[in-house]
Amino acid sequence: MSWTLPATALAAYLIGGIPFGYLIYRALTGQDVRESGSGNIGATNVGRLLGFRYFVLVFVLDVLKGLLPTIGLPWLIDRMGHEVSNELPIAAAVGAILGHNFPVYLGFKGGKGVATSLGALIALQPVACGVAAVAFFAVFLPSHYVSLSSMAGGVAFAAAYFLRTAAPWSPEHRAMSILVTAVVVLLIVRHRKNISRLLAGTENRVNFGKRKPDAPQAPPSGKVGLVVVAVLAVVVVMAGVGLWVVQQARTPVEAVAGPWLMRETHRESTGQQRASQVAFDESGERLAVLCPRYNRVLTYRVLPDASLARITEIAVEGRPVAIAVVGSNLAVLQRPVNDAKHLGPGWLDVFALEGTKVGTRVEAGYYPDDMAPTPDGSHLLIVASGRGEGDDSKHAPQLEVFATTALLGSTPATPVSRIELVDKGDPDRLVLSNLGTRALVTLDRGERAVAIDLADLSAPREAGRLDLHEANEPYLTRSEDGDWIVVPARGEREVVAMPGQGATDIHLIVAQPEAGELDVVRAGATPTVLGRFPVRGPLNLGSAEASGLAYCGRRGLLAAATKPGTVHIVRMESRADPIAVRPPAAPVLSR
Repeated sequence: MSWTLPATALAAYLIGGIPFGYLIYRALTGQDVRESGSGNIGATNVGRLLGFRYFVLVFVLDVLKGLLPTIGLPWLIDRMGHEVSNELPIAAAVGAILGHNFPVYLGFKGGKGVATSLGALIALQPVACGVAAVAFFAVFLPSHYVSLSSMAGGVAFAAAYFLRTAAPWSPEHRAMSILVTAVVVLLIVRHRKNISRLLAGTENRVNFGKRKPDAPQAPPSGKVGLVVVAVLAVVVVMAGVGLWVVQQARTPVEAVAGPWLMRETHRESTGQQRASQVAFDESGERLAVLCPRYNRVLTYRVLPDASLARITEIAVEGRPVAIAVVGSNLAVLQRPVNDAKHLGPGWLDVFALEGTKVGTRVEAGYYPDDMAPTPDGSHLLIVASGRGEGDDSKHAPQLEVFATTALLGSTPATPVSRIELVDKGDPDRLVLSNLGTRALVTLDRGERAVAIDLADLSAPREAGRLDLHEANEPYLTRSEDGDWIVVPARGEREVVAMPGQGATDIHLIVAQPEAGELDVVRAGATPTVLGRFPVRGPLNLGSAEASGLAYCGRRGLLAAATKPGTVHIVRMESRADPIAVRPPAAPVLSR
């Protein structure tokens, strides 16, 4: 064993053994405090005899003789050039507490160690000490029993420590766990006489009014009443519940899904009450979030640790219905607000991700619903409902194709092509295939879909119809040329694909709104659910409904927006080898 450990414990013992209460009382009265009041050398007895200010003085000094050695002695050992182990501060804490309880200067008869233990443990476990302080005053204020309050604080401290520490008896935490257990046991043992007086009804309440040393002790104030017991029980229960909530909130949300560990790395509140869509840029270094309630789009920088740092908040003029990030720019599809949506067409605005306006506003048809960029970023497709929303005076439901370079010009861009969707349904969602050769426009909340052939973007054509009435879950369909597309299920369930290395190595992440979770599904002839990731609410309590999903293969990150307005960032960590994915072709939207 290194000499630093016993040397530190001995030095802390000698410091902790300094009997400040005894010395102060002797200096002021010339008498031995052990022969007055309760006979204890601690702050409580000195305060009873000399008044509240001397209670504070002794209490602070006793706290410091636990705090300073625990912090200062390891620091001094380090400054001397010696290695400081994890056990060194604990050895200092033990030494200081034993010094106060069994000081060599007074024949090994000292105090009960409450203040000195508090000082030592503040240095080691400040959060648990805060919980202990709350429990102490919650019992002391209605009861004025210092002994009962001290024991309640000790129990609350131990509960806080063990609830907050994962694997407390592991080698890493074992020494601290033994110290916590020993301190609480010693605290209760040193108060055994107080416990007897509490049960017998002879324990005195604390009155810090100054009295003369030879004044008679106030008569016992009676047994511990049911009210005090009830208060103590409530405090313990509330502390337990509070600590459970804290522990729950601090525990990262994780789930195993086949070969992956899904780990939530960050949770960001937009402050906008609702978030409906999210979109990464190509590199996964920036993220855009659509917040339609207050006509806002937020952009964030995705830091190396997969947390978010806000870049800007973009206020748009209309009601935003869809966003698309292409290159370093952000396209925002909007409808006129309120009744104006029936009078004029919607439009498209383009912004830099830093928030500045780029290009000229582009008209996007009546009642625009959704948009998507082609995988190479050369074109942007917009679908609008027109008369599908019930107004026969408007144009037919349509899909328009725009060249992205034209969107940045000084004059409004015109569509490269347009196709009318000859159907009485109301379009709501646009889905492009992996290579951009096909598209699906879902109708009537996913009950049906129109397939569009995009092999020639200057002349898109309808390729067929799908009845999705029986499609309870999204699925993936492949074509002979190797392209594939995700067919969404009926309803408004969100789904995003995770392309892998091989043509068959494709997985889907499907939002299950009612369950408040995300399913990871292996796409194939027989889709298989590999695992489920819970989308938690505030403090990890309850669940939240995912309203938008985005996946960045380059960084293995999943972003999920929820209806309450929170964005969850989840890292897809391989349980064996790093995730090997094929990122989509880089979209480009630049001058």
